[in-house]
Amino acid sequence: MIAKHLVRQIECGLRNADEEDFRKFVKYFLQNRRIFISGAGRSGLVGKFFAMRLMHLGNRVFVLGETNTPSIRKGDILVCISASGTTSSVLNAARTAKRHGASIVSVTANPGGPLKEISEFAVIMDSRNGKKRKKKKKKDRKIPLGTSFELSTLMYLEAVIAEIMHICCIKEETMKERHVNI
Repeated sequence: MIAKHLVRQIECGLRNADEEDFRKFVKYFLQNRRIFISGAGRSGLVGKFFAMRLMHLGNRVFVLGETNTPSIRKGDILVCISASGTTSSVLNAARTAKRHGASIVSVTANPGGPLKEISEFAVIMDSRNGKKRKKKKKKDRKIPLGTSFELSTLMYLEAVIAEIMHICCIKEETMKERHVNI
């Protein structure tokens, strides 16, 4: 079944993510700093999920491209999400934020891409298992485009939120109070 194949790819992406990198990544969000999120397309939607959860935790968070996003400045964090690590809008945002003194952290599937090079810290989310699959008589079904990256990244970022909740002793009830109510 195709859904089971997708779940295996997501599990692979999460297994391939380094545990020490996870702890380092979480530390960026334990500081009282403004957080900006950048991503294009579906990666941008994953970024919006993360932004919403960060807001529920009580952070000052902004999504690039929204009308209420202020200017970035020294001491802020820009989170960039791009599977390819070459998305021009994300790279332009990272370069501009860096010029203004912001810290750049990213999630990408491309360890050799320019986004990783620009970033102060990068999580590599690789959902490939590294093994060549044997040819089957039946044609293998493909998971569309970057789906496994996006879903692995979403799960990873939700785990970041859960870890912050634990470290900071933030209860779900507190987060619910910040949830939209209109």
